[in-house]
Amino acid sequence: MAVVNLRQAGRLLGFKTAEPLRRMLKRGVLDDYLRPGGDGRCVFLETDPPGLPSLRQQVQANTGFNSASPLWRRELLSDEALDTAMAPINDWIEGREDWSVRANEFLDPAAWTGPPWTPDQWVTLRNVIELAVES
Repeated sequence: MAVVNLRQAGRLLGFKTAEPLRRMLKRGVLDDYLRPGGDGRCVFLETDPPGLPSLRQQVQANTGFNSASPLWRRELLSDEALDTAMAPINDWIEGREDWSVRANEFLDPAAWTGPPWTPDQWVTLRNVIELAVES
C-alpha cells in the first residue's frame, strides 16, 4: 500500500509522462485512488487501496491494450509459484504412457532394420506413430 505522486505513478505504470493519468483523473476514473497531499497542488495516488483493484488494474481497465507497453507486462512467477501452477500439468504428463512404447507394440522388430527405409516403411512408421499418439 504505497502512496505516490502523479509522476511516480506514471513511471511505476510504465508511462513516459503522467498525462494519461491526468486525463483519467479529469474523467473521474481514479477518484477512489486520490489521497490528500500536503498542499492543494500536488496529486497523490494510492497504488493498492483496500477493497479496490490495484491502481495498475484500474488503469489497464481504462486504457487500450498495447503489448509493447510495460503497463501490460506481467510479473514473473517465483520458482515455487511456477511449480505449484504447473503441478497438475506435470502430473498428467508423467501419468501418460510414452507414445514410443505404444508404437513399439504395433511394430514387428524383425521387419525393421536401420535406415535407409523404403517409402512403404516410412508410411507405416508415420501411421504407427499417429496411432500411438492417439491411443
